[in-house]
Amino acid sequence: MGISADEQYVVNEKGNPTAVILPIESYKKILAILSEVEDHKETKILSQSKEFKKLVKKGLDDVKLDRIKPWKEVWSGTHPWPEQGCLNV
Repeated sequence: MGISADEQYVVNEKGNPTAVILPIESYKKILAILSEVEDHKETKILSQSKEFKKLVKKGLDDVKLDRIKPWKEVWSGTHPWPEQGCLNV
């Protein structure tokens, strides 16, 4: 996103820029990009957490030892209730 002809600058009495006025669509794009960056940072921080790694390892071990089933297997359509829109078992 480079400099746009739609951008307007607010300057102080010395002529130094102090603010930018830009179209709302440009502003929304900036907010969306910042949100994605923040989500990525949170995901990276979480994935580096020792506790998170421990929980993932436990989950994978539970699947290997057949103590639990992967979600894809559970929701494969073998149960009548997902199609009926009812999540109560």
